[in-house]
Amino acid sequence: MVRPAPGRVLRGCVLPLAMALAGMPAQAQVFDGEWTASYTSGGGNAREADVRIAGRAGTWALRPRPGKDRKDPCVGRPFPLVLGEGGAGAAVLRVEASATVSGCDDRTLTVQAVDANTLAGQFSNGTAVTLTRR
Repeated sequence: MVRPAPGRVLRGCVLPLAMALAGMPAQAQVFDGEWTASYTSGGGNAREADVRIAGRAGTWALRPRPGKDRKDPCVGRPFPLVLGEGGAGAAVLRVEASATVSGCDDRTLTVQAVDANTLAGQFSNGTAVTLTRR
């Protein structure tokens, strides 16, 4: 069996991976900032969340509705958010609520920049969501 020279292994595997990872932070910077997410829940309720993104991480905090959600442990609490690549200028935001509070639902949404102050996309269930820069 013929083995490739050590230099070829590095150029063939590590170099393309390093180049791909080097381009990711520039893409992530487009999404950096503080945002208000707006969407309509499955029950027809207008909902908003405060979203903070810095690099590949951030937080998602669902805002309580006036006179409701007081005892809901999944509302008003910042949950970890992880930014992933969605391809073609899009990003996948993964809200890891269950990692913080057992019983809270994780969410995944894909968004794309419409302009410098607006991201538009949808949750994994197809619900439309808009993020507006604050």
